[in-house]
Amino acid sequence: VIPDLSLLSLPVSHTCITLMDAPVAHLQRHDQDDHWTPRICWLAACPREAVGKVSPHLLDRFTLRLSPPPAAPKRSPEDILAWLNNSQHTQPRLAGLPENWHKQLAEAGRQMEIAPEAIQRVLAYNDTHDHPGARRELALARIGRVLARLAGEKATLPRHIDEAAALIGLTRPLPPPDDQPKPTPSTPDPPKTTELNQPAIIPDQTAIEDAPLDPTPSEPIMSEEEEVLPPSPLPAPYPEDNVPIDREQFSLQPPLRRRTAHTTERGVIVGVQPADTLQDLALVPTILEAAMFQRIRHNNPGREDEFLLSPADLRRYRRVPQPEMMLLLVLDYTSLQDCEWQQALIPHLRWAYVNRATITIIQVGSSRADDELRAQKIAARSLLTPRIAEALEPQPGRATPLAHGLEMAYQTIQQAQQHGRAFIQHTRLVVVTDGRGNVPLVASLTGHLKLPVNREGIEDVFQAAAQFRGLKRLDARLLDPHPPYMKELPVTLAETMGAQHELIPLAEEVRLWVS
Repeated sequence: VIPDLSLLSLPVSHTCITLMDAPVAHLQRHDQDDHWTPRICWLAACPREAVGKVSPHLLDRFTLRLSPPPAAPKRSPEDILAWLNNSQHTQPRLAGLPENWHKQLAEAGRQMEIAPEAIQRVLAYNDTHDHPGARRELALARIGRVLARLAGEKATLPRHIDEAAALIGLTRPLPPPDDQPKPTPSTPDPPKTTELNQPAIIPDQTAIEDAPLDPTPSEPIMSEEEEVLPPSPLPAPYPEDNVPIDREQFSLQPPLRRRTAHTTERGVIVGVQPADTLQDLALVPTILEAAMFQRIRHNNPGREDEFLLSPADLRRYRRVPQPEMMLLLVLDYTSLQDCEWQQALIPHLRWAYVNRATITIIQVGSSRADDELRAQKIAARSLLTPRIAEALEPQPGRATPLAHGLEMAYQTIQQAQQHGRAFIQHTRLVVVTDGRGNVPLVASLTGHLKLPVNREGIEDVFQAAAQFRGLKRLDARLLDPHPPYMKELPVTLAETMGAQHELIPLAEEVRLWVS
């Protein structure tokens, strides 16, 4: 059950498109290779004004699309969830169905023919709609076949297609009017003229003024019977045809490359392709491709004992392009208890997924750290790595080595952009902290904390943050968790880094307590 299709993230939308209405589903990721037959009944909702945010490929997966009128729900969401979670409903129960449905459901497994006239009626309903593919025609035909089965018919007839179209709100286009001769406009008769000698009759003005006027009713006259208006037509079942696009159109395609001159011999091998150069040749696939044509090529006399190779046989490796963008997160777990920080990170994580960026997380103040005086780093090739999901779970510790975390982030950016054959051309730095670091940088590097600390930890934080101003190709953001104390510290830290300052909304229970 999907409450709102417009709120789905890109990975979930990609998964739904793969599984919905598919005979076989495949999973090949993280050393897993599996396939199965999806047997899932999908039920989803979407506001009509938000249809532009949903991919048309996802909308076409739904065969039955209804636009019910607004009505008060008879059951609460808790009752519906309790009914769905009840184990008694896992087995088919026919006791609550009408009696005339039992026989039709028993015979529903047999194949039903569709009359040629019904197919023509399906095409007539979708004749004026300009859309790719034939999913809409197939959906209308499938709904009509279901209605024919419920009616106990042996074949799907045109009237079943009409009932299916009326069910989803699809109107049949009107046929073009026949060419008929246009009627000639009638000329009005000339006004009658009176004779010259006949005097004109002029009404008496005083008689008109003295005539009593009809009394006007003080109340409107209304009929005793209530007028029954015709039912309003259902909304069009395909609102995406007339709604402006409000989504990333090319989000599932590889991002555009920023570098025009870069080597392609690096990256994970994912297959082979025909070669247009002599670089990065795949020898074994080339030999196998040429072996298929040896019998034909040996028909030429004098070359029967040679292994003949053609330029069309050359194959080169297909590699995953090296990522040119990086998302660097600095998470201060000790300052995330009272805010919705995971929701605030969703736009940045979505940016990393769409742009195929590498992701690095600097964990500050984590309860799972090997040394609580030091920050630790997690690097992954993409957002889909399982370690990233584990790092985005709340795990607050006791110490906050924020200065060491910022220093580690600065060194990570330098290594990614400036050292060796660096491919990273753009880095987005997102720091989630309240700025209250209580571990000096020296203590993090040496592993020994000298008490008292005083303000040494905060001063080291500002000193480490000032280094980011000299970096190029850097988009820095600081997410402020809105701490109850020292509220000016995150704002000052953002100015020192040269980063954009963004406030994180407080959690609902905290907002209620504050109000």
